[in-house]
Amino acid sequence: MKNNLKMFGLALCVLPMYLHAGTGQDLKQASQPTQQQNAGYGVAIPAGTILPISLNSTLRSDKSGSGAAITATVMQDVPLGSGETLRKGSKVTGHVVEATTPGKGSDESKISFQFDQVQFGNQTIPITTNLRAVASRSAVLAATPQLTSPDYADNQIQIGGDQISYGEGGPVMVGEQVVGKYTRQGVLAYVDDSGTPSRDTNNQHAHLQAFWLFSINARGAYGFDDLTIPQAGRSEPLGEVTLASSRKALKLDKGIAMLLRVDGSGPDAAQALTHSAQGIGQ
Repeated sequence: MKNNLKMFGLALCVLPMYLHAGTGQDLKQASQPTQQQNAGYGVAIPAGTILPISLNSTLRSDKSGSGAAITATVMQDVPLGSGETLRKGSKVTGHVVEATTPGKGSDESKISFQFDQVQFGNQTIPITTNLRAVASRSAVLAATPQLTSPDYADNQIQIGGDQISYGEGGPVMVGEQVVGKYTRQGVLAYVDDSGTPSRDTNNQHAHLQAFWLFSINARGAYGFDDLTIPQAGRSEPLGEVTLASSRKALKLDKGIAMLLRVDGSGPDAAQALTHSAQGIGQ
């Protein structure tokens, strides 16, 4: 009898430890998905960051259906602050929201799309962006520096303005004002939170931005006959860009360049993308 009581008492002592260990294991397992989810957003793309990109595929208002994938390539190293850099060659992905041609409730051809994610190393980060500028392939070619020697390129006028670069490491100027410098990959310049060029490099609200072949003041469409931007993604629905043309079919060729401005990234952007996808599904 005494032995039975001792065994029963020992079982009562061990039971809480066993339950605690089991609960701890359950908590650990429950926390793993959250940790794994957060791990994908270890690096955020700061709001206001400018991404110079080039389309990897062609979009057509008469052929690109809702949900069709869009891919683009980042054309210059993009400073993110805190020593982080989004590397040239990183992929940006998105999708077509809607494509229409004349006669379907509109006298214009339109393509609406948004960019959803950016590759950062082995991570894929959700983003919301708006469109600052778009340029045709001919405009890109006209602004591409022609090397006259391994260390020097001909002076070039950037897309969208009288901004001139003077070879590797040289000043980038608007009129007589130095607004940045030219690198082998493109233009770097300080821009404040409103997107305005800042000539004061000590301005705490100004950040180094990558403009590639675009003028720092570039806004709108360049090198197209009749392309307009009815919606740039800065108003609702946030991140959704609409381009329009009076032509029978609007065609956005591979190699067209864009300047995107990041509005948000990480979990908040992911949540916005989920709501957007639900809207498309409805």
